[in-house]
Amino acid sequence: MTREEAQAKLNQTFAQINSSADPMHNGLIAQSRDAYAKRWGKAMSKEKEAILKNSLDQTTRILTSRGVTKEAIKSAVADIGKVDNPIAMLYNLMSILIPNFAYTEVCAVQPMPTEKSPIFYPQITANETRNNITKGTALLGSTNWATESNYTTNKITRKSTDAEDGPVVSGTDVTFTAPEGSILPNTCVVTLSGVVDAVTLDDGKGNIKPVLNIIASGTVDYDTGAVTIILDAAASGAEVAINYRYDWAAVSASADMDRKPAQAVFEWTSKEIVAHPYRLRSSYNLDNFYAAKNVLGGYDIDQVLATSLGGLINKEISCNFFDEMLVRADGIKTWNSILPSGVSQIEHNMSVLQSLNEASNEIRKQIARSGANWIIAGTKLMNILESLGGNFFDSKNIWAANSYSAEPIGPYVAGTLFGKYKVLKNQDFPEDVNLMGYRKDDTDASYGVGSFISLYATNPIAKDDLTVVQGMGCKCGGTQLFPNSMMKFIIE
Repeated sequence: MTREEAQAKLNQTFAQINSSADPMHNGLIAQSRDAYAKRWGKAMSKEKEAILKNSLDQTTRILTSRGVTKEAIKSAVADIGKVDNPIAMLYNLMSILIPNFAYTEVCAVQPMPTEKSPIFYPQITANETRNNITKGTALLGSTNWATESNYTTNKITRKSTDAEDGPVVSGTDVTFTAPEGSILPNTCVVTLSGVVDAVTLDDGKGNIKPVLNIIASGTVDYDTGAVTIILDAAASGAEVAINYRYDWAAVSASADMDRKPAQAVFEWTSKEIVAHPYRLRSSYNLDNFYAAKNVLGGYDIDQVLATSLGGLINKEISCNFFDEMLVRADGIKTWNSILPSGVSQIEHNMSVLQSLNEASNEIRKQIARSGANWIIAGTKLMNILESLGGNFFDSKNIWAANSYSAEPIGPYVAGTLFGKYKVLKNQDFPEDVNLMGYRKDDTDASYGVGSFISLYATNPIAKDDLTVVQGMGCKCGGTQLFPNSMMKFIIE
């Protein structure tokens, strides 16, 4: 799928959502856009706005199907601050929560017009088999890109562990013939591993340079690509890899494709996501609610109730995604918190920053497209980061904490590290566990989320004891988009 085709499909989704959007939600959407821009200093993305519109419409359909009149919904939407009206409270939560769910800060998020829908992401794919990379291999976003950067050139590595065409090891004898029919002088590199570790290369005159007590001798026939190596007894049975360049001009006509530029396809591919339900039943007593309003006077109890319930919903939904992301992490980086002798606690804490950078660079080494730019941090790492501010002269360039009138409930963006890593505080993780990954936009990230209904509610039921019971939830699903793009960071 081309970029244009993928964008057309996304635009089709947006157009479908916009055409079905009920005009009575326009004012609420505008308020949500303004609040988002004020909070984050940037416009709400069209993906988030589409998700909000879709959720508002789906919720309105659910309510009307259960007997709630359009007039009641319009009245609730017009005055969403009155959370003693359960419908108004629902729309209030939707306008605040949906664009600001913590998971949207680290995941690629796209709207789902149905409960089973594709999510799109970019990929570069090999369009032919060459240099040990088979047609259809995802070059950008797979380990092939990290271990073999030879798709576009006349360089290749053959290993004794390959299923075919690799060096044959028989005791101390190694034989190999390059399938391409030639090896260029001064390009043949021989690597031994397993029993022994050694690296050597040819001398440009047809000889493999010996390695004391490991490689006794060896020859290369540059015209035929034949390699013969004699190992010392200590290296018998070692694994052998031979890396070399072959002569494009000498490649046979039957392998004509090898002389042409490598063929790769930039395409927009997709993974199907199934939306799963997340549900919560809330209840509150009307006597208690109104008594509290009377006693507390000017205190904004409506906002407190909305903020508290919204925080719980954000915690439930975002932490579910974070847990699913954590179990799909492809690697582990550790940092030892035990204070070494002769080192101050402040100096030792700074060393965690180097370990975080090492983890980020390991991700980039694996996928090439990006290093980490977000961290979901547990308690121990947050303790270190939040203590950096008062300990260093240039601390603002190390840790920049976000400012809130009150610390949010559930996971939230706590600040930025090095001006590079967006840090989310998530104390639902074990205190020593953290997760790192990347997100560029809503099509390019370690993990993707599809949202069918970001928030919905059942009809409120007032029981005889004046307790109001109402169910809330969402329907959304997620999937890892690129393997090897997330890493656990463990504090030992």
